[in-house]
Amino acid sequence: MLLVNRVIKFIALLALAYVMTFALGYEVKVDSLIMLMITVAFLKTSHFGKRAFLVWIALTTLYIPVAWNYGAPNLTIISSLIETNPSEAMEFTQDLELVTVLLLSVFLLSCILFRIVPAIPLQKSSLLYLAAFTFLIFDKPVRTIIERDIDQNYSHAMLDHMRYTPIRFVFDWYDAYDKYYRYHQQLAEQQKIAPTWKVLSHRDLPTNTILVIGESVRKDYMHAYGFPMENTQFMSHANGQLWTNFISPGPNTLTSVMRYITLNHGLGIEAHNNINTLAEAAGIETFWISNQGRIGEFDTSISSVAGYANSVFFTRTGSYADSKIYDSELLPSIKSALSSSNKAKLIVVHLMGSHSAFCDRVEEEPSFQFNGDKISCYVESIEQTDAFIEKINQFAQAQALPYNLVYVADHGLAHRNGGRNLRHDPSKKQSYQVPLFITGTAFTSREVIDYPRNGFTLLRAMSELMGISAEQFKLSPSFFSPYKDEATVNNGEGQLVPLSSLKDDPIVS
Repeated sequence: MLLVNRVIKFIALLALAYVMTFALGYEVKVDSLIMLMITVAFLKTSHFGKRAFLVWIALTTLYIPVAWNYGAPNLTIISSLIETNPSEAMEFTQDLELVTVLLLSVFLLSCILFRIVPAIPLQKSSLLYLAAFTFLIFDKPVRTIIERDIDQNYSHAMLDHMRYTPIRFVFDWYDAYDKYYRYHQQLAEQQKIAPTWKVLSHRDLPTNTILVIGESVRKDYMHAYGFPMENTQFMSHANGQLWTNFISPGPNTLTSVMRYITLNHGLGIEAHNNINTLAEAAGIETFWISNQGRIGEFDTSISSVAGYANSVFFTRTGSYADSKIYDSELLPSIKSALSSSNKAKLIVVHLMGSHSAFCDRVEEEPSFQFNGDKISCYVESIEQTDAFIEKINQFAQAQALPYNLVYVADHGLAHRNGGRNLRHDPSKKQSYQVPLFITGTAFTSREVIDYPRNGFTLLRAMSELMGISAEQFKLSPSFFSPYKDEATVNNGEGQLVPLSSLKDDPIVS
């Protein structure tokens, strides 16, 4: 009976350590489990330890919804929290899955397990557990430092590779915010620098160039790319170029869009050398029309680049009241910009598109039924964006000037709940496999372009469509020539990784 009792206590301790690791979004490792088991058993020995456990498990439980959808603390979460206006942040809470809410019962389960687990009394035998804990907490970091020959910033390397979940959780929050803060410090410094574009030549004939940046669209949910439901009537049939091997630079809006619209080298960007300053250097009038939040004085990175445009229009300033402003409300501003003059114009349009809380994006009841309500709304939101692009195309055709119209999505998403929902996930290929469609006056037929192309080079494409030749692009090939870009992406954590190293996430039908 004594043996059975010990086995039950051991299983309870193991289960509790597993739950606490999983709830914070970390991969379960043997050494991590052992360290947590030792910690919990020590906490059981005192009133202070028991109170500390309650606080710890309460914080862990509160993090479960984030861990379920986005994993352990990372730069993607930090940037999404800071770069998202309050109404969008509220959308996260409105879109929690029932299973996520039910996971709050983990708190009660953990408390029950804690009553069962054994305690490690503070006596000489406990030194063996402390020795094992000390060895395990330093083993992985020290081995990594030696194997990778790290010769500086040892403290950061130790914490970055430590598998003790409580310390790693705190460090990851700090590290993610530190990266974000340093990025914005760099961005602020770059904004003080004058643009350094050296325009060699530009087109004499005035042309309208429209760049539409969509939101959260993975191409395999589009009929134009093979999805069985007809949700892209315009892009499936219009004259122009449909690019089949285009990949987004990153898995979230901040990482990807900033590399679409600035001169960049994959990791670093030159915020002052952006799409607006390039156009202005060639005498092109610039407009930025956005349905994403500006957040007043606390401008996002993207809106800070938008501020370089001659004319700027945002529907959202960050108040909760603007939670359901449909993209169609941008159309009058786009039409007005196109007809404002006979000068060459660059018009950048930034959509809410298929942002999470998909059913809040669509103006009509979904006409598609696919894998539940959320995915049905997602499919519908793509049709709505396709119709939106067709409307802009009609506006452009009605003008006297020739035009080019580019549609690209910032990033894709990955499945949750057996394919019944979608979320950000940097580890999936489909988070980077997005549509690129180009149409305009010069396109008299429909082409499917298979050249592998990386979103890091989209600014080069825009310069060519605007008819601008710049010194900065002199050594790189034409975006429209048959060369092959490397399929490399920025994973949102400041690392360049091969797309082939990521996991596949096909549509579940």
